[in-house]
Amino acid sequence: MALIATTAIVFISGHIRVSLHILTILKIKYSDWVLGGAKPNTNCEDLYVSGERNSGVYRIRPFGNEIQVDVYCNMATEGGGWTAIQRRMSGSVGFNRTWAEYKNGFGNPHDSYWIGNDVMHHLTKGRNSSLYVSLTLKHGTTLYEVYHQFSISEEAEKYRLFLGGPANGTLGDMLLNTGDSSSVLSGMYFSTLDRDYDSSGVYNCAAYFGGGWWFNACHYACLNGPWNTSAWVNPWFPKVPSGIHVTETIMMIKPH
Repeated sequence: MALIATTAIVFISGHIRVSLHILTILKIKYSDWVLGGAKPNTNCEDLYVSGERNSGVYRIRPFGNEIQVDVYCNMATEGGGWTAIQRRMSGSVGFNRTWAEYKNGFGNPHDSYWIGNDVMHHLTKGRNSSLYVSLTLKHGTTLYEVYHQFSISEEAEKYRLFLGGPANGTLGDMLLNTGDSSSVLSGMYFSTLDRDYDSSGVYNCAAYFGGGWWFNACHYACLNGPWNTSAWVNPWFPKVPSGIHVTETIMMIKPH
């Protein structure tokens, strides 16, 4: 890690005394420090504003308190400052998980992870946020879609999804204006293999399709299916009808 300062801050009797030190010995970034009374970095946009410009894994405080969460920040796409709420670079992390696992988050932000529905709720609560979705295919093509409004409710409301347009990109809108009311995902509750809150009267869509998601009855888009197999149905119909073609996915949010 590059040398970023030659002082460390020592707190004594409620006052700040500065003594010479090298922060690299502690192996922490300056942006990870929250100085007395300063606003914590609650998302990647805060980090971008503070001067961070390299995409990578950072530590944020999404709840505004001492709880820290490691996330992947994209500092290059469309102005930077995007917080990845979902990322899949390989099949190292399975996404057919329980309600509790999706609530708390799982995986490794360096490769594949779900940030956690509680964190997602706090990141989008009381603010306007955009959603950026992209899929990279085996021949190297990357397709994307951006939604102007994105938020999810708290657990008591089953992490209900709220989406708003306009939507634009190369994937096509398969979350809001699908042409089929049974596949529109805005307004849907989150479902997992052990919690069936979808609109299907036939089966639990999450258990059937192998991943937690905001299912209707069921979907034209789902980024959490079984990795690198035809069992991953409709990652993003009709552009990407099978997960066998997918090598990378990411879902990112940013306040505006």
